[in-house]
Amino acid sequence: MDQAKVNIILADDHEIFSDSLSVMLGAVENLHISAKVNNGYDLLRKVKESPPDICIVDMDMPGMNGLQASEQMLKLFPGIKILILTMHKDKSLIRKALSMGIKGYLTKTCDKDELLFAISQILRNKIYISGDVKDALAKVTETIENGSELSKTALLTDREKEIIKLLCSGMNNRQIAETLFLSHKTVDNHRTNIMRKLNVHNIVELIRFSLKQGLAE
Repeated sequence: MDQAKVNIILADDHEIFSDSLSVMLGAVENLHISAKVNNGYDLLRKVKESPPDICIVDMDMPGMNGLQASEQMLKLFPGIKILILTMHKDKSLIRKALSMGIKGYLTKTCDKDELLFAISQILRNKIYISGDVKDALAKVTETIENGSELSKTALLTDREKEIIKLLCSGMNNRQIAETLFLSHKTVDNHRTNIMRKLNVHNIVELIRFSLKQGLAE
């Protein structure tokens, strides 16, 4: 990790766990806990006041849970980096989190070294998923690490899926930009990210993949 201070917001309603995590991470030279909150509403408020470098978010919180809060944050700040730290290994929750654009998913059984490694990967704009979470997914499909087609589509955001449908309908980037009220550059960036996530190299491959996976419907 870079030596510049990394600002972190912790969101967890278990005070003892949150305090322990804060002490552990705060002892790392380049990490700084800028705020601790215990519900999704306060998390959103803190992020709006001062967006951090990364949010570490529990799934279970009162009022607005971690997944709901993350969805709102990603709408307001599409580039925000979020690491889910939870006890849940439900495959539908994991897929939902990844499809939203959340960068990391760890269970609370992870050790300090894995948590720090996950943070470092996410700060480099990489996706990190703990081994036990991959194992939970592997019960019904290939692991994300092996790049199965199902896991690839799980990495797509709702906006990217919307753009895929328009591409498959025959629209070009300019037409998509006009339809979605986006800039041409934003659509270009989305298209680049889509191709990277799906590991396709041209529009023909993208359409073929999308039709096969039902993304064009």
